[in-house]
Amino acid sequence: MSEHKRVLVVDDSKSARLVLRRMLEKHDLRVDTVESASLALDFLAHNRPDAIFMDHMMPGMDGFQAVKAIKANPRTATIPVMMYTSKGGDLYIGQARALGAVGVLPKTVAPAQLYASLCRIGLVRERRDEHQQLDEDGASERAEDIQPRRAPVAPPRLSEPGMTAPGAEPVSAQLDQQLRAMLDEQRVELRKDILLSMETVARQSGAKLHRELEDTLEGLRADRDRDPSARGWPLVTLALLLAGSLVFNLYQARERNTADATAGNGQTRALDGRVDAQANTIAGLKSARQRNLGYLQASWDSTAWAMNQSLEYGYDEIALDDQRVDIIESLLGRLADSGFAGKLVVETHAGEFCLLGSEEKGFRLPPPDLPVEQCEFIGNPVQAADTPSAQQSLRFANFVASTPLLNGGGITLEVTTLPRTTPLFAYPEKSATTSAQIWNQAAQANNRVSVSLTPAPPPSDDPAP
Repeated sequence: MSEHKRVLVVDDSKSARLVLRRMLEKHDLRVDTVESASLALDFLAHNRPDAIFMDHMMPGMDGFQAVKAIKANPRTATIPVMMYTSKGGDLYIGQARALGAVGVLPKTVAPAQLYASLCRIGLVRERRDEHQQLDEDGASERAEDIQPRRAPVAPPRLSEPGMTAPGAEPVSAQLDQQLRAMLDEQRVELRKDILLSMETVARQSGAKLHRELEDTLEGLRADRDRDPSARGWPLVTLALLLAGSLVFNLYQARERNTADATAGNGQTRALDGRVDAQANTIAGLKSARQRNLGYLQASWDSTAWAMNQSLEYGYDEIALDDQRVDIIESLLGRLADSGFAGKLVVETHAGEFCLLGSEEKGFRLPPPDLPVEQCEFIGNPVQAADTPSAQQSLRFANFVASTPLLNGGGITLEVTTLPRTTPLFAYPEKSATTSAQIWNQAAQANNRVSVSLTPAPPPSDDPAP
């Protein structure tokens, strides 16, 4: 292949540019890199590469806008543009092709896949050595940019998540992840059904008691309105009939007053009994409401516990990356559907891993039996700081700012970051007898996201003063 073929790589991630540049250079291509779409347009004003590899998510002008600008310029319209991004799916590929891109490559592209794409756009004409290894150089600044080669590991246990043992096949790992995802979805659906059933029963019981209370109070008010007139007419009639006899009138009046007093006392006692019964009914309704609130609180706690069993992530990922964004968005939707109102607290924590490599060459997991004292790096290269902004992706920040599930609803989201100086799980001693595998098991247990639910307090039953 001609050594004069030239490629432009556009990506805001320094490590992603480094990885792709070294892979392209293995095919004798000259590679230029820029960190933004605007700089790419400036570069194209004075240079004409043979192909362009374009990232999608970048600050300012994104990849799609850059492709439209390139295809709208007659000088650059014929340059093949390949989207190089972590996004995927048939809809995304269709959008990219509609704008003029020749195809879409993932950030974790395999050498054979990259070679096939280069052949398709005419940058290579010979098959290179089949045993050529994928360059592991370059650690990503974002979770979706990193895919260094990991040591094969066994599936983690739900109760005690950690680093996994060597020997697992990639297909087994994928199957395990799919099964875990299906179980998580089933747990969430079960919680939703339980909550909806409890709310339906509570709502029906409350409505029935409320109707009975209104009917009883209406009857009591009608009785009170009728009583004064019922007592007054007999006295008027008696006075008209016995007007001729003063003595007899006084006698009859005294007898009537005595009878009225007795009847009035009886009615008062009956009314007091009804009021007491109604007060007991109201107290029972309040007690049932408190029990229902207790059931709902237990359901929220169970939901948070189920979520926390699987919210861990790899050493080369950001805590609140695309996968966790999807999980939190799904959780918010289900909480809103079930009538939850309150606060969703998301806590992130980063583990300190035993790794080999450097920032320039990239990091990878060491052999399991390597003593931890021989690790070239102990830390978290992707999440260097314990701040919320350092442990969340741009997509997560955009989701929080724009989702209607949080804006104008009864649910609020609070994101906190726990310092790694106080680990959730204790690390073993750094000694010659401690292997990298044992150390990384503790690091993986600390590399996780936790959620908790705090329902809003119910409205007070006391009337306003």
